[in-house]
Amino acid sequence: MLDFSTHDAPHDVVLVHGAGGNNLLWRRTMQHLSGGSKAFAVNLPGHPAGRITCKSVGDYVEALQGFIAESGLRRPAVCGHSMGGAVALAHAIAHPDDVGGLVLVSTGAKLGVNQEILDGLKDRPMDTIERTITPWSFSSIDLGLGREARTALSVSNLPVFLNDYLACRDFDVRAQLPRVSARTLVVCGDKDRMTPPSWSQYLATNISGSELRLVEGSGHMVPLEKPGALAQVLQSFLSSLSR
Repeated sequence: MLDFSTHDAPHDVVLVHGAGGNNLLWRRTMQHLSGGSKAFAVNLPGHPAGRITCKSVGDYVEALQGFIAESGLRRPAVCGHSMGGAVALAHAIAHPDDVGGLVLVSTGAKLGVNQEILDGLKDRPMDTIERTITPWSFSSIDLGLGREARTALSVSNLPVFLNDYLACRDFDVRAQLPRVSARTLVVCGDKDRMTPPSWSQYLATNISGSELRLVEGSGHMVPLEKPGALAQVLQSFLSSLSR
């Protein structure tokens, strides 16, 4: 069973963090949700600590499916950020009967990874996280937001960063997007440099019936930079699933 935290929500939803992250990514977003069901913010295996057992997005998909089955959830929505969005998307393709809704935040159908990041995570991971990944992930960042960002990263298990970014590099489900049957919401910061809005537009164009929402003034880390705005669109979408 994956570690998790919970909060009230209008429809059961599993929240999946991104590469090298942990479930604290969702803390402030969840605080804005309300309703008679639950949001479950999970820690993927090896996050924020522990043995690395998942080497690919597909491996994480099966860990997520195991959590849903073990928790007794029936067709929850699945919401993922960045690599977590890839996990959520691949899960919806592999297990369509177990997904009641899909939310893709700051992600893509193919996740290219800058070679500078991969090289840095091999040789100088902490420096790369602090000097490259974190600055690229926000439209603007101050000391307080920087501290919050650090708590949402698995810095106690630095090898998991390279593991996850390699999993992202190998992820590509563009040809499988027509198989997505769940109602889908696509969300992206309008200033995202890591997974730019054009990637979200591609998802919205190629997933039948999906809707796209751009969050103004946000970079890649929408759940940290604009938690209220993200919660507003998430609350509305989850509420619509319960009607």
